[in-house]
Amino acid sequence: MIKTTLLSLAESPLVLIITAAIAMTVAALFIPVVLRISRSCNLTDKPGPRKVHILAVPRLGGVGIFVAFSISYSLMINGFDAQAAYFSAALLMLFFTGITDDLIHLPARKKLIVQVIASLVVIILADIRFTSLHGFLGIYSISPWISVPLTLFVMIVIINALNLIDGIDGLAASLSLTSLAALGFWFWSRGMTENAVVAAAMAGALIVFLYFNMSKGYNKIFMGDSGSLVLGFVISVLVIRFNEVNAQPATVNALRSAPAVSIAILIIPLFDTLRVVIVRLIRGQNPFRADKRHIHHLILRAGFSHRQGTLILSLFQAATITLAFVFDSLGIITLSVIMLAVCYGLTLVLTVRVRKRIRTVTMIPGSRPGDHQYRITHLLTEAGKKKVLNL
Repeated sequence: MIKTTLLSLAESPLVLIITAAIAMTVAALFIPVVLRISRSCNLTDKPGPRKVHILAVPRLGGVGIFVAFSISYSLMINGFDAQAAYFSAALLMLFFTGITDDLIHLPARKKLIVQVIASLVVIILADIRFTSLHGFLGIYSISPWISVPLTLFVMIVIINALNLIDGIDGLAASLSLTSLAALGFWFWSRGMTENAVVAAAMAGALIVFLYFNMSKGYNKIFMGDSGSLVLGFVISVLVIRFNEVNAQPATVNALRSAPAVSIAILIIPLFDTLRVVIVRLIRGQNPFRADKRHIHHLILRAGFSHRQGTLILSLFQAATITLAFVFDSLGIITLSVIMLAVCYGLTLVLTVRVRKRIRTVTMIPGSRPGDHQYRITHLLTEAGKKKVLNL
């Protein structure tokens, strides 16, 4: 009876509201439990040279996200998606890898191996992969020999881009919410309820997590790898399906520049990863070595707080997504170049702001508990300026 009712609501936004509400309820009940356990067992993220927080904070928020998403998704997806089993199996692999890393730390190589295996599960067994380049460089249909490695590469990039952008309070969750909102609404407007349900379930879990992540004191919690790996995987699957739907001739009002719109949907994590890797390579450094060159570090050096930085970058991504949909007719290459230029402009503005601030002063982490901003102290030498900019 209930299953029949849910299926009858497939074209109604009510099914998405119910999905998000279930995820929010589970997250609201489960995250406080994770907080208590984390603090009692001292499972916290300690301050360090590459950290922007100054107090120990529980880092298992991803457990709450995963549980809330899984329960909501499992209850609401039945009857909508025949590939749910493979998707869930791959998700479990990444979750347990993430939580293991949060607890005892795993080498990057081992995490990458699991990411590859999990991605191949949905690529090969569920057949979730790119089959077209949408006319990019005049290429449309592509063979499995190109499709599989291309899809694998894109999934690994998205998973790790979201992992890397998780550097200040609320940023990864807020950026993901803008991406999920865009994808979820588009899928629902095209009658693809199974994908809209996935987006709604994850969005519901993230909304509650965001409340705790942005809190101060006892209720504060970080996402950790158990959350970022799962989040990146979910969004990567939705992005692939988004492109594939638009590649089908039967799709009404298909987007001309779907790949470029996909980039816009994740513009901040993708651009930041690209920029940081290029800078490291230019300077002869290991492109996978962690540092403080990410855009969220830059925005803190520019004088913004965590909340201000998260709000600025989230609004920027939301605006870019909107513009990408509006100017879809420009074509893949033109639209992509414009978006990259706009992102470079944002980075340039932030860099100029930082340079102005360090002409006569330096900035060090604030000494007050909970204050993660940078405050003015004393005169700065040229060497000190470079150190602050981390150039």
